[in-house]
Amino acid sequence: MRWFGGHVGRGTTALLPADGRLLWADPVVWVAGKWSPYHVRIAHNDVAAVIVIGPCSATAAELARLLDVLPDSALVAWAGAYTIIGVVRGGPVTILTDPAGACPIYTTRSGDGALVWASSSWALASLAGGQVDDGWLAASLLSPTAAVPGRSAWTAVTLLPPGHRITAHADRPPALRTAWQPARRSLADAIARLRDTLAAGVRVRVDGVVPAADLSGGLDSTTLALMAAKVGSIAAVTVHPADITAGGDLDHARSAAAACKALRHLLLPLDDRHLPYTGLAGSQALPVTDEPAPSSLTWAMFSAELRLLAEAGVDSHLTGDGGDTLFFPPPVYLADLARTRRWLRLAADVQAWARLRRVSPWPMLTAAMSGDVGHLAGVAAAHGLTPVATELAAAVGTEDGLPGAGFADRALLAEVRQVARTAHSEAQLADAFGIALHNPYLDARVVDAVLGVPADLRTSPRRYKPLLTEVARGLLPEPVRLRAAKGVFVGDHHRGLRANLSHVLDLADGHLADRGLADPQRLDRQIRRAALGLDTNWGRLEPLLCAELWLRTVAAVPPVPWTHWHGHE
Repeated sequence: MRWFGGHVGRGTTALLPADGRLLWADPVVWVAGKWSPYHVRIAHNDVAAVIVIGPCSATAAELARLLDVLPDSALVAWAGAYTIIGVVRGGPVTILTDPAGACPIYTTRSGDGALVWASSSWALASLAGGQVDDGWLAASLLSPTAAVPGRSAWTAVTLLPPGHRITAHADRPPALRTAWQPARRSLADAIARLRDTLAAGVRVRVDGVVPAADLSGGLDSTTLALMAAKVGSIAAVTVHPADITAGGDLDHARSAAAACKALRHLLLPLDDRHLPYTGLAGSQALPVTDEPAPSSLTWAMFSAELRLLAEAGVDSHLTGDGGDTLFFPPPVYLADLARTRRWLRLAADVQAWARLRRVSPWPMLTAAMSGDVGHLAGVAAAHGLTPVATELAAAVGTEDGLPGAGFADRALLAEVRQVARTAHSEAQLADAFGIALHNPYLDARVVDAVLGVPADLRTSPRRYKPLLTEVARGLLPEPVRLRAAKGVFVGDHHRGLRANLSHVLDLADGHLADRGLADPQRLDRQIRRAALGLDTNWGRLEPLLCAELWLRTVAAVPPVPWTHWHGHE
C-alpha cells in the first residue's frame, strides 16, 4: 500500500511504519510503499522543507519559492492531487489538505501523547486499538455524502477537514483554519482552465511511467485517454461482454482508438467468471482498505483488469471516476432558482427535466420550492438499517463543507468529496497489484474550476455534460464527444446475484447484524428480490453489502507493523 505520514512529539523517539522511508527527521515525515519519484518531491534549506506528495504539476522553482512563504493558494495553484507539508526543524508541521478530498489525511495519538498523522486511517488504527467506529459507519450508510466532522471509519482516528491549513505542534492540539473557497469565474475562463488543468493533470501522471487508461467509449474516460496519448504511447482498456464484439460502447471505443496512433487498444472480454459478487467467499478475498470500496462487489472484474495491466507492465492507470459527479450532477440547482426567484427559468427547467425523466414535474417543483435537496439529488439511504443505526448516525452529526454557498454548490462539493474518498479506497485495491490508480477529474484545481461556474450553467436538461463537451472539442471524434450515454451493466448484477446467491445471502447476517446496524431479514428479502431480476435500487442495497465485506476483511487482516525510530536529536 502506498501511504505517507509523520510524527509530531517531544523527545528523540518517533513512530514509523516498518517499511517506512524517512523524508525529514525533525519532525519526522515518511513514505511507505511503491511511489513514483515524480510524486514525492522535496524543496529544502538548512532548517526547513516543503514536501509535496502526490502528482503535482509545480516546477522545482515553484516548489522552492514555497520555502519563503506557503500560501493557501498553493492548494489549487497546480494540476494534480497532492498534499503539501511544511516542516521547520524542531518546530511545527503545517499540512495543507486537498480541497477535493482525494488525498485524505488522518490523525491519532500515540501512547505517549504524540500526534501521528498519515494518509491511511486503517494503518493509524493499528496504533489506536483497531476498532471500527459504528457511528461513522451508520452515518455513511444513512447519508453517504454527508461530512462527518472529526471522525473516520476507526475509533480514535480523525479525518482532517479537506481544504484546510493544519498547524500541528508537539504540545497542543492542531490548529485548523479554512484555506480554500471556490472563486467565481466566467464560463469561457472555466472551460479554458479545465482544458489546461486536465491536460496538465494527465501529463504529470504519465510522465516517467508505463501508463494505461480506461476507454469505455464514453465521454469521461475517452477524454483522459486521448489527452494521455498526446504525451506518449498509452494502453487503453475497454471491458465488454464476451458475446458482444461490436456496437455501442465497443464501436465508440474503437473509433477513439483509431483516431490516435499513440493509443494501444486492449480489450477485456467479460464472461461469467467476472460477474459481480463472484469470488468473494472467504475473509482473504479482498485487499484491506481504509473504508468500504465500491468496487469490492465487482472485484472479479476489477482484479481481472488490474491483472491484465500488471502483466502488460503498467504501473499507472487513469480512470474517468468523478466525471459523472462533476459534469452531470442532479438538478439541485432548481432549488437555487427558486431561492433567487428566477421563476421563468425554474418553470422551464422543471418541465424539461420532467420530460427527460418521463415523470410528472410537480414533485420536482415542490422539492425546488421547499429546498428539498435530498429529493432533487436522488440521495437514498441504505435500506435495511436498524433504529440503532439511525440513533448512532444522529448522535454523530454532520457538517456543511461550503457554508454560505447555494444548494447546488454545497451538494456538489459534498458528493465530490464522498466520491474522492471512496476512490482513495479503490486506489488501495489497485496497490495490491503494484498499480497507482489516478482520477484526474477529482483533482482540486478541476473541482475548483467547476464550482466557479454558476450552477445553472454547468448542468442542463437540454445538453449532456455541457462543460466537458466543450473541453473535449477538437480532441475527440464528434460522435464520441456528443454521445449522451454509455452502456450499463445492471443485468450483470442480477445475474451475479443469482450465480452467487448463497454467498451473498451469507452477507445478510454477519458483522453488521452483530453490531445491531442491519436487519438481516430485511436484507435477505432485498437480495432475493434482486436475484429474481425485480426492479432494484442498487444504491440502497450495495452499500450494505460493501460494508459487510469490508468488516470481514479488516477483521481477518493483521495490523500494520510499526517501529520506534531513535534518530533525531
